Amino acid sequence: MALLKVYQPLPRFPALSLSGTACELQCRHCTATYLAGMRSVATPEALLAAGRRLRDGGALGALLSGGSTREGALLNLKPLAGAIQRLKAETGLLLNLHPGLLDAETAMALAGAIDFASLEIPATETAQRIFGLRATTADYRAAYERLRAAGIPVIPHLTVYEGSEAALLEGVAPPETVVIIVFAPTPGTPMATTPAPAPEAVSKVFRGVRERFPQAELALGCMRPRDRRMRAALELAALEAGATRIELPARATLDAARARGHVIQRFEACCALPRALEAHALAALASEAARRGGTGLLTR
Repeated sequence: MALLKVYQPLPRFPALSLSGTACELQCRHCTATYLAGMRSVATPEALLAAGRRLRDGGALGALLSGGSTREGALLNLKPLAGAIQRLKAETGLLLNLHPGLLDAETAMALAGAIDFASLEIPATETAQRIFGLRATTADYRAAYERLRAAGIPVIPHLTVYEGSEAALLEGVAPPETVVIIVFAPTPGTPMATTPAPAPEAVSKVFRGVRERFPQAELALGCMRPRDRRMRAALELAALEAGATRIELPARATLDAARARGHVIQRFEACCALPRALEAHALAALASEAARRGGTGLLTR
């Protein structure tokens, strides 16, 4: 039985911005645009209050994200580390983190509170030309190892620009899952007119990662072009190239997956969810589905 896992984070796994709408880095592909869609939790009080509301509303977890410092770290992460520990202890929410370039001290300060971390590993050219950093790919690989050393499961993310990105995982300890996202031209940014990658480039990255890590799950993440034609083409390219997870797939993609013999398994979480947490997520989904009068777990 071929299984395709599909993910819908909202409303039970929302994104929270530790920096509100602030970002010191202003990367060329984003310029803080996406922070507007996150809930602002820039103080310990705001973070804890938001977490309690989520818990009381039946949420499964939250993504802790936000803007970046000029050095590429998550803005406010270090000052809020204690509040994040308290958030976990009080609410029991599953916590996913966008850590950026964090140091070993910060990683250790978050141990036990963060259930998993989603870390993009960019090309050096991307980090310097698009992000505006002096950092290199090696710096991000070092952050990956710091998270692992702190006992935090880390899910590497690759952004497809041209199709060569699978090589960025060279030398990385074998991951359980790799999330592949796709550059999307965003209105109002300096890269608004830069073309999105072709579906063939996405296929190439999926196949390259599968060749390097045959046992890993491969996910097509939420950040990707969303116009109807491109969305369908990218999702089908990922599916045909071996994707085992897709976040927010189109109905046509689900129909195509079923036609290929896949059984659909649904999660109300981020697509980086570790396998060890799937039983917990499915139990929560089953409880909510039963309340609504359905099963919500497996569909052909």
